[in-house]
Amino acid sequence: MSNKRPAPTGAPDLSGLQPPPNKVQGVQGPGGGVVKNPTTSRRPTIVYRPGQTLDALVEHLTSGPKGGVQKVEVRAPGQFVCSGNHKVRGRQLWGCDVYTSDSDLVAVLMHCGYLHHTIPSPLREVAEVRAVVVPMPAQATYRSVPRNSIRSRSWHSAVQGCSFKVEKAWVVTRTGNSYDLSPLSASQGASMVVPTFTPGKQERMMTRNVGHGGRSKASQEVTVVFSLSNDPWIKYSLQAVSDHGLKPHDRTSAKLKSSALLLETYGARYELARQDADSELYVLSKCNSILSCKEYKAAGVPLPKGMKEVVAADLQWEEIGFSNAGVAVRDHSLPIMRLQFVSKE
Repeated sequence: MSNKRPAPTGAPDLSGLQPPPNKVQGVQGPGGGVVKNPTTSRRPTIVYRPGQTLDALVEHLTSGPKGGVQKVEVRAPGQFVCSGNHKVRGRQLWGCDVYTSDSDLVAVLMHCGYLHHTIPSPLREVAEVRAVVVPMPAQATYRSVPRNSIRSRSWHSAVQGCSFKVEKAWVVTRTGNSYDLSPLSASQGASMVVPTFTPGKQERMMTRNVGHGGRSKASQEVTVVFSLSNDPWIKYSLQAVSDHGLKPHDRTSAKLKSSALLLETYGARYELARQDADSELYVLSKCNSILSCKEYKAAGVPLPKGMKEVVAADLQWEEIGFSNAGVAVRDHSLPIMRLQFVSKE
């Protein structure tokens, strides 16, 4: 990209670059709005299609000068650059900063902040968005990180192929000009965290029939997510851990007489259980390994001492504080994503 010149008067209204006002709303651009006349790229080029992976990047891990990494230019046609892209809606991206090769590029650009997640439909003036990606070896693990109102997914097993990171991106208009894009920073209003708790009035409700009398009942929808062991768990919320009534047997603490509560952060699992069968004290422990529900029950509920590391012991129930973001116990605060009550029987 060369021949830089100031943005011409009367440039097309790309209601998506931001800021300033002559940018496309939804695409993050540099402060001055530098316009370039694009030149022919000498890099290998891949044309983006939703659902098509970037596994071909593995060929460029050693195809660069002196056997090094060769950067690749990926071009996404404007018709796919919006939040309506089904791969974006499905959050098809794994990792943070470094992503798996089957992560969707448009979702990655939104996660990095080059594109805004609220672009409802393709922008008329945008011909395509281009990005230079750097192929990288497969990582041992990929973190789930909330950023710019999109939460990427995590992966903790070996993957085939490679990974990639985005080096830079720019938008090409239908008039042939291009605008460099910059990731949205926290000072510009980027949201680095998305809430894991939705107030009850915004939770979706389901109406179902009860009995044969034509009666109906509205019940709150429960979000099911997958744990680190790929078992279906409940998404963490205050409703999931709060008391369900005023009677003693409706209290969450009463559940722990016959069950243990498993809690998961982004990459670790914790166990909250009674310290002894007849004790009114509780213990919070970190599990040494991630077991499936079947393996966990076989090992014993709660886990034997050799299979966990005690974080806090001799806890009164009042010392355990649940909040929208997770659980706080004495000097420890854990951002909880998922939970599951596991019965001892």
